[in-house]
Amino acid sequence: MKFKIVFVLAALIVVSCGKLGDKASSALDAVSDMGSGGANSVIAYNNAMVDYMNDAGDKITKAGDDYEKMSNMVTQKKKPTLFLAHAFIGSVPDINRERDGIFLLKPGNNLPSEVKEELTNSVKATAEAFENTHEAYKKFKDYYSNEDFKDDDWAKGKEYVDLIKTNIEAFYNKRTEAYKILRPISNQAEIELLKDHPLKESIIASKTDIGIAEEIVDIVYAEEIDVDALNAKYDELEANYTKHKDLTPELLEEHSKTSNYKNFYEEIEEYLGEVRKCKRDGKITDREAESIGRDYKSLITYYNRFV
Repeated sequence: MKFKIVFVLAALIVVSCGKLGDKASSALDAVSDMGSGGANSVIAYNNAMVDYMNDAGDKITKAGDDYEKMSNMVTQKKKPTLFLAHAFIGSVPDINRERDGIFLLKPGNNLPSEVKEELTNSVKATAEAFENTHEAYKKFKDYYSNEDFKDDDWAKGKEYVDLIKTNIEAFYNKRTEAYKILRPISNQAEIELLKDHPLKESIIASKTDIGIAEEIVDIVYAEEIDVDALNAKYDELEANYTKHKDLTPELLEEHSKTSNYKNFYEEIEEYLGEVRKCKRDGKITDREAESIGRDYKSLITYYNRFV
């Protein structure tokens, strides 16, 4: 099974408007009327959502790693010598907990009602998938520790690992859905706040390009990889790299950002090389997808150093 890597998404990244279509487009048009206070409110909600998704995603990634071990136990009907099961150790994120004055199940009034409804549903579904994974994981741990598999020949164990698999997949799908609803709006809000920023052009360029890099990762981590879509996104990023890597050199120098911007686009160049190498034979293996994912995580680091 191909579980997605949890990415450190500290930045607001441009993605498609997703299933909202015209509703999201209308919301984008409304951003310019919000004023700086409204734009800041949208960005604050987005950041709180990303924080929750990253915290929950860290736990889900570990559960995904342990799922493989759990599944092997059930398939082989054999208890291993050692199984640590540390996925949910420590603080577990709570969707109902306030984050910097924000409740994620109550998006701010600056968003149109239809967008708030869709977003709330997606965030709630993501949280439910997380909680269901946690619950099934705890039950499997108890089942394993108490050796209850001796009573039912691993039948209940299979039920638990199936629940873990189903809910991990649901977590990733619903998380992506929530991002696609909000990110175009929050990105537009950030652009509104950048209107008078001297580095607006280069910041938006880098934001756009890291967004395309993320879309490539989404493609290569899909269960069925769309090679045509991968090639199109690669070509788009390659063209942008040529256009954007030398933008506003005087302004970057004036604001002591030259090296950070240069390093980011050097990392884009390396990312392009990795994608090009992996897709050369017309298919992407799981190992190649993970390699692209690792390069993307490195790209995020260089992006954050620039912005």
